[in-house]
Amino acid sequence: MTDLRCLCIEVRGAAQTLTRLYDKALQPAGITVTQLSQLNAVRQLQEPTVSQLAHATGLDRSTLGRNIRLLESMTLLTSQRGQDARTRTLSLTKKGGAALTRAAPLWANLQSQLAQKLGTQKRELLLELMAELATTDLQEINP
Repeated sequence: MTDLRCLCIEVRGAAQTLTRLYDKALQPAGITVTQLSQLNAVRQLQEPTVSQLAHATGLDRSTLGRNIRLLESMTLLTSQRGQDARTRTLSLTKKGGAALTRAAPLWANLQSQLAQKLGTQKRELLLELMAELATTDLQEINP
């Protein structure tokens, strides 16, 4: 008999559970795990354009645009006109940098707890499987 569990639903369910867990852990910093990821990417890329940030985070520009507007309304991020009128560059505000500083130990603590719960082998296997799924050319699969 075939396994009737859907890979997509199982991965999405696990991702939603982890997202809720990280969001709860990050509440004292005032940001979500998605916001942490995007603010951290802006910091690492040092004033990226929206296109550069979209590429780095794997998000489409429309989703990222909504996220950027929210981060701007929270005064965690600012955007400026880029080298031409069609581009905008992004930078952290002092408040955004402070949020990242507050979030870092909260994130690290949860990471440590999850690593301990899973154990080294399971954690490494999970990361390997997720990386494989993310980089595998799934276009060759004919649905």
